[in-house]
Amino acid sequence: MPEHISDAASESYACYQIRSYRAAILMARSVVEAVAKDKGATTGNLYKKIDKLADDRIISPLTAETAHEIRFMGNDMAHGDFVAPVSEDECDDLLNFMSSLLAEVYQTPAKLSRHREVRALRKVQAPAE
Repeated sequence: MPEHISDAASESYACYQIRSYRAAILMARSVVEAVAKDKGATTGNLYKKIDKLADDRIISPLTAETAHEIRFMGNDMAHGDFVAPVSEDECDDLLNFMSSLLAEVYQTPAKLSRHREVRALRKVQAPAE
C-alpha cells in the first residue's frame, strides 16, 4: 500500500490509543478518500468515490457499506457536528472497517500475487519425471 496511506492509517490508530476518537475517525475518513483517489476515483464527493470503487469492483458491496459508515462519522467530525461524544466502541468499529478496506484493496491482492509467484516458481523448478 502507498506509504502516505499506511502513514495516515497508523496516525488514526495513534489517535485511538490516546483516546482522541474524533481525530481517529476523521483520519479514517481521510484514509478512505486517499484510497479512492489512489484507485482512480478522483471526481465527485466521497460518496461518489466510494460507489465508484464498488462499481469498478475494487471493493465489495459490503466494504462499500462500511466505507460509507466511516464517511458518515467522519463527515460529522469534519463539519463540527460532534455534540454527542464518540464512544471507544464506535471508534474501534470504524477503525476495523478502515482496516478491512485496506486489506481488501491492498493486502489481500498483494498476498495473492506473492502466492501465485511462488506457485509458478515451484512449477518451473519441479524436477522432470
